[in-house]
Amino acid sequence: MASLTQGDSMLAIATVAMFILGFVGMAAGTLYFLQEKSELKAAHRSVAIYASIITFVATIMYFMMMNLATSGSVDQTMPLRYIDWIITTPLLLLEFGVVASLAGSVKKGLIARLMVADVIMIVTGFLGEIASPGQLMTYVWFIISVLAWIWIIVEVFGLKASGKGYAVQAVNTMKWFVIIGWSIYPLGTAIQQFMSIGAADDKSVMTAGLIAAIIYIIADLTNKVVFGIVAVRAAKNS
Repeated sequence: MASLTQGDSMLAIATVAMFILGFVGMAAGTLYFLQEKSELKAAHRSVAIYASIITFVATIMYFMMMNLATSGSVDQTMPLRYIDWIITTPLLLLEFGVVASLAGSVKKGLIARLMVADVIMIVTGFLGEIASPGQLMTYVWFIISVLAWIWIIVEVFGLKASGKGYAVQAVNTMKWFVIIGWSIYPLGTAIQQFMSIGAADDKSVMTAGLIAAIIYIIADLTNKVVFGIVAVRAAKNS
């Protein structure tokens, strides 16, 4: 089992620091979105509500993951990470849907299709991560997960904003969060899996896990907090 106690490396220290940053960032984001909710029109408050729920769930999960990381068990954070994602990523899509509606670009059934693709992406990503590196099914699940992500991209980039003002700009910005921000997740999985294939010892597997953990934290802060700030600003200026 890979753990931080197997080597007091700079990478291990950086990983623990990133988990702490993840917890603090999510908690700060929650407070910010709750504060912003009171400044929005009643019809637009759902944006801040979704954003605050997303970061609140992530705060709880990061608190638990932070405790595991500081006790030397980064490898045990994986189930918590997927629990976080299966709850928060559909909410992120709902949040996006509200902003897209402000820009007049939501098509019938769009959010439902996005959520189906999202669940497929998360579940198959989990199945791929728990599979042994190098096995056929690892690649199969990874490919299915990436295809689901591509499905989301196709749906999102098919949106044509017909409104005016900041909401349209926000939708265009949030599209890039999906293509770039969400791409970090399969990238992290790929790095971890490929670095673990043929690993000579547990230390190599541990290193792969630490690198992936840092990548995931950066992605989470970007896609939950920064994404939420863009969404709330769009609601405030609409």
